[in-house]
Parts: sequence; structure tokens; C-alpha cells
Amino acid sequence: MHKITVITPPDKVFNNNFSFLLVYPNNDIKQQFQDLIADIDHPFNVYYYEQDDLDHNVDWLLSLVNIADCVILDLDNTSPKIKPLASYIIAQNNTFWLTNENDTYYNKLSTNRIYNLDFIKDKIYEKLQ
Repeated sequence: MHKITVITPPDKVFNNNFSFLLVYPNNDIKQQFQDLIADIDHPFNVYYYEQDDLDHNVDWLLSLVNIADCVILDLDNTSPKIKPLASYIIAQNNTFWLTNENDTYYNKLSTNRIYNLDFIKDKIYEKLQ
């Protein structure tokens, strides 16, 4: 059995565990993520951001984008208060992002657009081995 540590703002855990950051995941992404982590046999952290309290949590979110090994950003579900930060978050190499929009300039910032979490499964397992 693996150990999962779920962390929400304003907390942070400083350990050597692989860390995910989920930013506004919809229910489908949550289910896919649950399926994805079911086979991971290592301890890991899951940071979860779904807040509208921008004043208190934007620093936390931005710091976690730089700390987490894998960031998953659901653009379509993101709060309008966080949308202005999306380009910064997407431009990070560790960010994988989803949207239903066909024409988006975010493709110019990052090629890490995904359509489901199956795409990153192998990448995550590689890092954990």
C-alpha cells in the first residue's frame, strides 16, 4: 500500500516524495487521477488547488508550480481570478494542461497540452522508478 499525502493551501510538505499539483481539476480529471495513482507503489504528495481566495493563496499556488514534479491544470475549470496566471503556469516544463478550446495561444507557450491523463502516466512512472 502506498502513502498519499494530500495538501491544500496554505500548507506545504517538505520531503523527497514525488509531488503532484492539481489545479481546478474537473470530476473527470479527478477520476482519471485516482486511476493513475492506483498503481503507484511509492509515497507521494498531492497538492490540491481549487480556491477563489486569491489574496491568500496565489503565493502558495505560484510556489507550488515551481516545487511540484507534475502540475495538472484544467483551463476550462479554472477560476476567472486565476486565469491571468495560466500563461505563467503553462509555460513551466512540469505543467501539463487541458482545455476543450481548439484555437488557443497557449500552444505557443507549451507543447504539454494533454487530452486526458493517460499521456503522462509513463512519464510519471519513469520518474518514480
